[in-house]
Amino acid sequence: MGKGRGLSRAERLNEMKRLYVQRAFSDIEMAERLGIDRSTAYRDRIALEQEYPFIEEEPGRYRIDRSRLISEVRLTPFEALFLYLPARRLLRQTHTANLHVVQAVEKLATCLQQPMTERLLQLTTAVLKQQKQPQRLSILEQITMAWLNQRKVRITYRALRARRPLIHTACPYLIEPALWSDSVYVIAYSDVARDIVPFKLERIEDVVTTLETFEIPEDFDEQQLLRHTWGIWLGDDEPVTVRLRFAPGDVVRRVRETIWHPSQRITLLEDGGCEWQAQVADWREMVPWVRGWGAAVEVLEPVEFRETLIGESRALAERYGWHVSSAPSTTGESTTLQDFFGG
Repeated sequence: MGKGRGLSRAERLNEMKRLYVQRAFSDIEMAERLGIDRSTAYRDRIALEQEYPFIEEEPGRYRIDRSRLISEVRLTPFEALFLYLPARRLLRQTHTANLHVVQAVEKLATCLQQPMTERLLQLTTAVLKQQKQPQRLSILEQITMAWLNQRKVRITYRALRARRPLIHTACPYLIEPALWSDSVYVIAYSDVARDIVPFKLERIEDVVTTLETFEIPEDFDEQQLLRHTWGIWLGDDEPVTVRLRFAPGDVVRRVRETIWHPSQRITLLEDGGCEWQAQVADWREMVPWVRGWGAAVEVLEPVEFRETLIGESRALAERYGWHVSSAPSTTGESTTLQDFFGG
């Protein structure tokens, strides 16, 4: 791997300590993890044993005894739980061998209690076995450093429906997770758009960090900017009212269990269903979420949203071989939709 060869001895010993706290390693395994010689791993382990309580978990494999190690962080079981849960989600949503994710969670696991630590470490092992995507990881690293150091970047970006990528000189103001997916977005000022726009990390094909710095405007307010977004889309237009009607049944209970949007209002209906309403920056971002409810939901407004779902319903029916007609039959033959749902 070569990682250990780029570290000073003090840095390497600190990294080894962190790893030995998590699980047992043989000298060969530690050498492979850090990209160093087995003899170096052996000497460093002996040095660490002078300061920390080591145990030999099984022949030739050693770890630091966490029960005798004084932790610098003290968490209640409930505080630990609310760090464990997002860490667990992060690992389950990480589909590549992202060493940064693994190391961050391993460090966090040191502060938690069993069985939380064990469950997280099992997932970190699985993450390391996934496919490596070094270019994707490099893009994330460059964007992160540009954000922290306030450096402009040249981003080669291919939008979802674009025929070719565009090159933006961008000032990264914020790195933000999407609420309803595992995507990550860079909120940046673009010289092409001449506005603040979101760049989906997966659609960035290349990044070059420039020597030019930028200042984040004093009036940049991320809370205000994102207040009406469903996920991450931004816009200068006034938010639109989205109204949905959910059919009676278990779906109503599911809808009421979650705060889907800060502005949502839920009204119970006499038939046992409910009406859900919110002010959203762009209804198009909600389409996948609404699709997921299937026939249990009906879009009431805006009309463009409703017509989009009507069109998708017709296309879906035709995909499965149903004959769909929007006009009454003049031959006396009923359409499949009429057969199923009435005229």
